[in-house]
Amino acid sequence: MSNKLVLLMYESWSQVDRALDGLALEEATTHRHGGSGIAWTLGHVTQMVDSFINVRFQRLQPHPFISNPNFRAGGNGDEKDWQKVLASVEEVRESARRFLNSDQGMDLDRRVPYDGSIGFLRPVGLSLGYAVMRLAAHHFMHAGEILTIRSLLGHTLHEAPEWGEAFL
Repeated sequence: MSNKLVLLMYESWSQVDRALDGLALEEATTHRHGGSGIAWTLGHVTQMVDSFINVRFQRLQPHPFISNPNFRAGGNGDEKDWQKVLASVEEVRESARRFLNSDQGMDLDRRVPYDGSIGFLRPVGLSLGYAVMRLAAHHFMHAGEILTIRSLLGHTLHEAPEWGEAFL
């Protein structure tokens, strides 16, 4: 049984996936209103999963596609290979799930050294609990962004009445 914080992160992934459902290639890869393309945004949130969970906690090599520096904050917001993004997201998530669903992934107090861009973490390190919480928040934020873009494109958005059911 996964920790409820881990379940929250998995739910955030589901909300991103729901926001992407039925998206056409052109819609996924086009910049709008000076913002990032949806394909880039999906790569961006997944880059943090790879960096935090797979690289730092599992000590795996960075994913060859998702680790592209362009997916980090400050990237150009452009990614045209939608199918490669989708396949890479599944690879990164599956690796993270295997770890988080293991005994090691249950220790949310586990802390690893941190040398990334979040300055306040450098002196104290990155705890698994903080990583999971931040990843969930990051995914929920960008799910809202994607849904807003889809609304502006005229898509009909549907409620997710089952949201939160996993936490009971």
